Amino acid sequence: MAFKLFLGTIKPGGYLETEQGIFLLTGLPKGTDQNPEEYVLAIGPENIGQKAIVRGEPAENIIYQAQILEIVSPLAGSLLENLLKKGLVAPEELAEELARITQKTKAVKKLCALVIGHKKRSPGAVNENFDISEFDFNEDLALRIEKKVNTVDVQRVYRRTYQELPDDINALNPDFIISLHCNAFNTRASGTEVLYYHRSEKGKMMAEILLKHLVEHLKLPNRGPKPKTAEDRGGYLLRYTKAPCVIAEPFFIDNDEDLSRALEDKDGLAEAYAQAIEEIASVI
Repeated sequence: MAFKLFLGTIKPGGYLETEQGIFLLTGLPKGTDQNPEEYVLAIGPENIGQKAIVRGEPAENIIYQAQILEIVSPLAGSLLENLLKKGLVAPEELAEELARITQKTKAVKKLCALVIGHKKRSPGAVNENFDISEFDFNEDLALRIEKKVNTVDVQRVYRRTYQELPDDINALNPDFIISLHCNAFNTRASGTEVLYYHRSEKGKMMAEILLKHLVEHLKLPNRGPKPKTAEDRGGYLLRYTKAPCVIAEPFFIDNDEDLSRALEDKDGLAEAYAQAIEEIASVI
């Protein structure tokens, strides 16, 4: 994948205005069959109008898998733009040049790839009584989680195909991965579990941390951390991603009582994930 760095001004609606033109910023991977305009990168209102360095894969007027690396001060932004116009710095050197100009060192945040299970055209399990799918629930949840995590960079990941998903995630080079799912079985099964690759000690540790926070919030039966092989359900993702990875199954979406518990305080559930992400980042 041809990831590049861009310097530009963040505009309303999830756009970046650069010397090369105006680009839509989306978390979707290039080549997806989903509409990028429906998956615009979440940007806080305080960053509108700010200069930013953005990393992603460009195609026409869209930057796919966009990630804001740095919000740049007006002075540093002007200096960098002048250096770029004069050809004194290459776009690939933007991040390094920014650090030199600002004369500050900053601890690099760890990156969590937050994978939204399934996709719009294949939404996973569905609760017919509530008319909500696994994909719909977790896409909204991911947006809430992003806003609550402070000490870790979070990158949403959308699925193109299940076969391509590990490679798409690996291209981001995250420090760890959390895939958002919901369980389903017979409308009566209940509880919280987290899956991890059976040979990954870090994956097991992540599963235990995330499980603790989810159980404390939802107060559903604790089904435990579940080791999985490559042949098990979910095992393909757990096995072929390079960073430690877990799959969260916080409740059974086909169980009305489980789903009601999750829906009654969705911000609280997002906070539980955010706390787990920050705790995991401190030990991974």
